Amino acid sequence: MYLSQVNLWNFRKYGIKGESFEKSNPGVSIPFGEGLNVLIGENDSGKTAIIDAIRYTLGTQSGDWIRMEETDFHAEGNARVQDLKIECVFRGFSNQEAGHFLEWIGTEEVNDKHCFVLTVRLTARIKRDKIVTDLRAGADPVGIVMDGDARALLRVTYLKPLRDADAELTPGRRSRFAQILKAHSLFQKGDTEKHDLESIFNKANKDIEEYFSHKDDGSGASKLMGTLKTYVDAFFPQNEPHAASVSISGGDLVDILQRLSLSLDTNPSGLGAANLLFVATELLLLQSEENYGLRLALIEELEAHLHPQAQLRLFRYLEEKSPKGQYILTTHSTTMGSSVPLKSLIICKGDRVFPMASRFTKLQPKNYDFLYRFLDATKANLFFARGVLLVEGDAENLLIPTIAKVIDRPLHQYGVSIVNIGSTAFAHFVKIFHRYDDALMGIKVALVTDMDVKPQEWPDASGNAATEEDIEAAKLSRKQSLADFENDEVKVFVSPNWTLEYEISLSPFRTEFYRALLWAEKMSNSPSGIPQASKASEVDAKVEAGFAKWTECWSGNHREAEKVAFELYQRTMLKKGISKAVTAQEFAKHLEDRLKGSDASALKLEIQGASSLQYLLDAIYHVTEPREISSEN
Repeated sequence: MYLSQVNLWNFRKYGIKGESFEKSNPGVSIPFGEGLNVLIGENDSGKTAIIDAIRYTLGTQSGDWIRMEETDFHAEGNARVQDLKIECVFRGFSNQEAGHFLEWIGTEEVNDKHCFVLTVRLTARIKRDKIVTDLRAGADPVGIVMDGDARALLRVTYLKPLRDADAELTPGRRSRFAQILKAHSLFQKGDTEKHDLESIFNKANKDIEEYFSHKDDGSGASKLMGTLKTYVDAFFPQNEPHAASVSISGGDLVDILQRLSLSLDTNPSGLGAANLLFVATELLLLQSEENYGLRLALIEELEAHLHPQAQLRLFRYLEEKSPKGQYILTTHSTTMGSSVPLKSLIICKGDRVFPMASRFTKLQPKNYDFLYRFLDATKANLFFARGVLLVEGDAENLLIPTIAKVIDRPLHQYGVSIVNIGSTAFAHFVKIFHRYDDALMGIKVALVTDMDVKPQEWPDASGNAATEEDIEAAKLSRKQSLADFENDEVKVFVSPNWTLEYEISLSPFRTEFYRALLWAEKMSNSPSGIPQASKASEVDAKVEAGFAKWTECWSGNHREAEKVAFELYQRTMLKKGISKAVTAQEFAKHLEDRLKGSDASALKLEIQGASSLQYLLDAIYHVTEPREISSEN
């Protein structure tokens, strides 16, 4: 059996819209699959609320004392509701597992087959400043109170965030290691039986007593105990003799287990190593053959105290080598986000959840395969973003954040992630945000791409220039091919003509861009990658001479700007193989320097007035906030 679904009514941030539970859908419904499930999202997105709802309802193997607080009840403004409900639905029962829940289990029809289903409900109500809870299960809405044995079979293994693994594994009455050993079949015994550990302990105790007992030869601690005896005899009346003895107190199996500690090495382990040992210890019980109950582990922040490679090793084990059991994890790690199969992810956003399994999205098998190969840690930050800019290359990735700062829309302040796809394979990424039910995810997405239509200055194979009509038709076809990517939140922003570099060459920044282009060439030709300072004057002279020549050649030509842009992009950058990324980096540095200077306001107006770059600005405004035309006019 496994936990198939959790429904929440008025639990923390997940409020309902109706007046009663019976007349309202849950505030949120979270589907889970067998095996691995990963809740991912930014802070305060509801991950912990979901985990807590499960453990409040089912309890934990470690017997944690759980007390519901008033803050667990949903609040709207200053008003807090008085009732909440948590519902856990279980499916996938074997006949043996179903037999433990005969009083409460029901059936449902799935693909013409009758399958077992168990629904467990925890309700809570605030009554006169007290919180009253009730746990029931059953097919009908009211259900029957669950007894202790049935409830014990539903307890989960829970690893809290920032867990203190050392404290859990050290000896003591609350030792988690002792609890795990006690639950294992190896440490079960009848009332009249003596466990092997008890025999070992008793033998050790006798040896200790012998060591501290009186001996004529004075060996061991005989002399010490003799001195102690003189003190004791002096403190008590002569007619009340007492004899002091030394032994290890508590000799039954539970006492022995509580005295055991678990460690990796003689020297104390670091936080990461102790965390891994603790997880391994919990798997002893979860994976035990004698575990007839629910095999569910809740692990908050799997990455706690672990470097990326350790995270991956632990995750891969849970994914591939641990077939028994269900895992529900939470994470803030982009390493985890990029390593988990997309089908196992559940994105938490606002007061909703968005499972990425195939039945919930428009992703096709080829999309899942592609994303599993190419969704790395630098791209997985989209799972934590409030807005996403999808770009096709390094130049856009380097330049757009600087332009965003120039127009007072710094991406980091708006929680916007820029994802460099490195190609035009947008469809795979865009479909992450397209739901099967067309629901919106609350994440603004801007797809920034090139028009990729060559201008009239580029002749075809026969040496003929394309007509203006042909170019416009090609642009229209390109826009139509991108239209399917859009919905109310996902928008496409395409360059007006050809590529980003061509559009900059058409803009008022073409002189600065030409200088960045030539400096990038000097950098590539320099053995150290840093040109000599004297090269700067050479670059400036070449820039001045180039524009003087082009003005002389094309002054008065209605396509003067396009011809200059073609010279810069095709006949300089492309023909000479000058790096687009390095050029964009140098051009961005120029903008950054101006932004720090006294003409920052003028720079902003220049950027906003550059028509060929407007598509970049529109993309930034889309994922941050709209441009305030009245105040910026």
